[in-house]
Amino acid sequence: MTVNEAIGRFDLLNPNAFPFAVKRDLLAGLEGRLQNELFCLYVGFPETGDAAFTGETELLAPFPYDDLYVKFLAAETDRLNGDVGRYVNGAAVFNDAVEALAVHLLKTRRRRREPKVRLPEVTA
Repeated sequence: MTVNEAIGRFDLLNPNAFPFAVKRDLLAGLEGRLQNELFCLYVGFPETGDAAFTGETELLAPFPYDDLYVKFLAAETDRLNGDVGRYVNGAAVFNDAVEALAVHLLKTRRRRREPKVRLPEVTA
């Protein structure tokens, strides 16, 4: 799914007055966090994010987990509108989608090797 597709699907399901740039920036922040906290742990995904984030940028979450982007936009726009009740519900739905993606990656992807950390020896 591309950024344009995610925003288009969100706009179709949730008519709103937020400009494209705001929704794109929200997705850029989410994609950066997913990259740095989740995808970087697995082989087959880039270790760092792409600096260029446009409407044609391909988002990292694979189908059928890519609906998390729409759920995120729904929760964030509710938060920005000050609708706390809807935001809390939307955030819970979004968190469930991220958890499902994390479980999927854990079951289907090989983790990168963790660097061995040597602790200094303690002498008394």
